[in-house]
Amino acid sequence: MKISLVGLSGCGKTSIYSTTFGGMTPLEVKDLGPTVMYEVKSHNYLGIQVSLWDFGGQEKYRESYLETPKLLANTAILIFVLDLHHPENFNLANEYFNNVYSAIKEQDGDPLVKIFYHKYDTEDYAEAALEENLKKAKQLPFIVKYSPREYITSIYRQEELSDIIKQFLIADFEELKKSVESAQEYLSKLNSKIIITDVNGNVITHNIEGFATGIQLREDLREYIFACNVLRENFLTSESAFFSASSDVKKLKVHIFSYVLTVLIMMDEQEPADPPESIQELLKEMELFAELLIEMSSEE
Repeated sequence: MKISLVGLSGCGKTSIYSTTFGGMTPLEVKDLGPTVMYEVKSHNYLGIQVSLWDFGGQEKYRESYLETPKLLANTAILIFVLDLHHPENFNLANEYFNNVYSAIKEQDGDPLVKIFYHKYDTEDYAEAALEENLKKAKQLPFIVKYSPREYITSIYRQEELSDIIKQFLIADFEELKKSVESAQEYLSKLNSKIIITDVNGNVITHNIEGFATGIQLREDLREYIFACNVLRENFLTSESAFFSASSDVKKLKVHIFSYVLTVLIMMDEQEPADPPESIQELLKEMELFAELLIEMSSEE
């Protein structure tokens, strides 16, 4: 799946990538420099091979993409980013979108178009002006003409931004969507802090309030999953395995199912314990989820 991230210079494209797939915090992306030409990042999310193209937005690069439209070929999802902090660039953005969309069409492409009304935050901008800019952006000719799916985004709403992109990735897989929704329903009933990921550390869902690491799990837990998975494969030689670690007050349990899905359960002795049967119900459901992922991979 090729996702093309397109917009004018400084609109926040690289920050969007970095706070979702890149595992960075909003504070960490403030010092990122402009993208030179374009950057391609590859990810495996639930067995879906994702190729994310971050197209630099400076004028000389914009012209080169249009002169070499093959760069935009095979775009499955076109995310066009509008910078709400710079309404003076809206007309130029409108022209750029039309040129990019035409270039993709010339390559026989038919992408799903998503518009991000980005930087919807008041960190450095007055709320009243932001609302006025949003209203103007929604009336741009290309928005009115194509009626794309619209999202109001900010890197300071990292969890929400990551969820939007995760929904893009599984939108064409109805059974996968149902499994994710089922997992969310189970988690909502439990006291334990639980994160469900694939074995690459990509977050699928969780029930931890204020948890915001983007699509990628935080590095220490990601490395722990990787270590457990190596032990499962090389020492236990099994497709599924269970690992546990504990201190005086906390416990961490890791369940790996069919070498593709991981359930991290974090328990605090000071919090109410979940009934064992409730945890078992969740784990049985996740075992079926893992089997679905294997089935999807084999079909591809």
